[in-house]
Amino acid sequence: MLRNTPFAGTPTYKLLLGFGLCSLGSAMLYAYFKSRNDDKDENDSNNKRRLTNGGQQQQQQQQQKQKEICQKIVVDNDHVPLIIGRGGANIKLIEEKTGAKIRLRDKDTTQKFCDISGQPDSVKAARVMLIREIERAPIVKVELLVPQRLANKINGRGGEILQDISRTSLAKINIDPNGRNGKAKVTIVGNQKQVNIARKLLDDQIEEDEQLRLAVDEVEQRREPRRSPTSLSITSSMYSSQTSLSSQPPRDKLMAARGDDKPMEVYVSAVASPTKFWVQLVGPQSKKLDDMVQEMTSYYSSAENRAKHQLTTPYIGQIVAAVFKFDEKWYRAEIVDIMPNQYNPKEQVIDLYFVDYGDSEYISPADICELRTDFLTLRFQAVECFLANVKSTITDEPNTWQKTSISKFEELTEVAHWRKLIARVVTYKERPKISQSKAVNAATRDGTPLPGVELFDPTEGIELNIADLLITQGFALPLDDAYPVRSRSSTPSNQSDSTIEELCATNTPLTPHSPMSMSIINDVEGAEDSHFADQLQHLQHKLNGNDLASIDPIKLTTTADDLQNSNVSSN
Repeated sequence: MLRNTPFAGTPTYKLLLGFGLCSLGSAMLYAYFKSRNDDKDENDSNNKRRLTNGGQQQQQQQQQKQKEICQKIVVDNDHVPLIIGRGGANIKLIEEKTGAKIRLRDKDTTQKFCDISGQPDSVKAARVMLIREIERAPIVKVELLVPQRLANKINGRGGEILQDISRTSLAKINIDPNGRNGKAKVTIVGNQKQVNIARKLLDDQIEEDEQLRLAVDEVEQRREPRRSPTSLSITSSMYSSQTSLSSQPPRDKLMAARGDDKPMEVYVSAVASPTKFWVQLVGPQSKKLDDMVQEMTSYYSSAENRAKHQLTTPYIGQIVAAVFKFDEKWYRAEIVDIMPNQYNPKEQVIDLYFVDYGDSEYISPADICELRTDFLTLRFQAVECFLANVKSTITDEPNTWQKTSISKFEELTEVAHWRKLIARVVTYKERPKISQSKAVNAATRDGTPLPGVELFDPTEGIELNIADLLITQGFALPLDDAYPVRSRSSTPSNQSDSTIEELCATNTPLTPHSPMSMSIINDVEGAEDSHFADQLQHLQHKLNGNDLASIDPIKLTTTADDLQNSNVSSN
């Protein structure tokens, strides 16, 4: 096969060896290049894998950095040693346990910033441990004596003020209501910082209470009686005027005391009857009202200023400035009606309701002016009320009161003479529906509820219930037969007045052995004034010897007045 080829002279073994070497070289070359390609592919794969892993790690690191937070709290310099510990042991321990980093830096001369950084859970845990270390400060107990009225104020109304002080200072505060000499004991428990904050807040309350007391004392010293004794609040327009809509905040404050058994100090500023009278709440607004009246009087006393605020077209419901003829001072008032003058039909008469006092007056349009707008900033102070648990002695007309009953109620409350009374809201009632043609304002038409109050006179060291005094002296009847009468009068003249009213109402003659007769005899035997005893016996004889229908009520009233006057004179 190889004879005619160049390899014909070549030995066979050499040919075989050559072919074998070629095959082996080809195989080696194939293996080399194949291995090289595989290494390259593997390197590419590893590079890609490394790039992927590096990106993931970098992304994870960025995410971790994004999740880390830094929280800052403020600590007093006194608490820094508790946080650091001896040789920084506390901070190191907290950092090891939570994984958070803690750094202190100055805020001012008394406090430092404590920066807590790390993962949210770590920061939260470190903050809890730091606060726990701060709370390990020594516990302090402080006892203070505060005025009893301030203790009642702080502890009243559901303890809102007390809870606010405790919440702000984090101290525990307890008030002992059984104080002595007009003082109540307040106990404060907490660390020094908490106690200091609580004391500061209590001192603020004491200062505010003292300022209020001084303001009220100044009001009582400066205020003059608003009406003469012969015209105490009983006017025809009084019965048609109502409280203004803007008086609702003081009314709401009075109504809010209902159910809390919280007494409020009030002045009775005007009276139409025991079931229709007006009060002012005693407080900082009392002095603000007096200052405003003084400024209004000074301003409107100038003819030039009155000319600037001349009222050309008055309308019902308008709030105006009006001069009060009794004291020549200027007050805020509401126009409730405009009517012709009965003596001169060509002129008009304005029916005014004084929104800060509750009384009313007929006045000429020339005596009113437009109200300067800044005089409207103070809320209207008069709040209409009714005396709870009483009704008129006129049984068929329970809302119509005898003049003697009204006068007695004015005497007991010292209306418009600025005597402080205690009021407790115990009920309320809806306003009676008023016809649209009647001159009333929006508050009456809207039917805002009227608070029913119990009034107490605290001047004798005990709280005398004025409703009870009216009932026991015969000037009112209990609204409910089961109503417990808690205050009794020991004044002889009042007892005699009550007996006379009761005799006239029941139409029952006295007999020598009747309970009423024995009561009068006992009063006579216990009286120190012999002249008063003679008058009582004379009155008893007169009643027993005559028919009640033939007795002149005027003479009977005169006799009662003489008895009372003689008793006062002898005393």
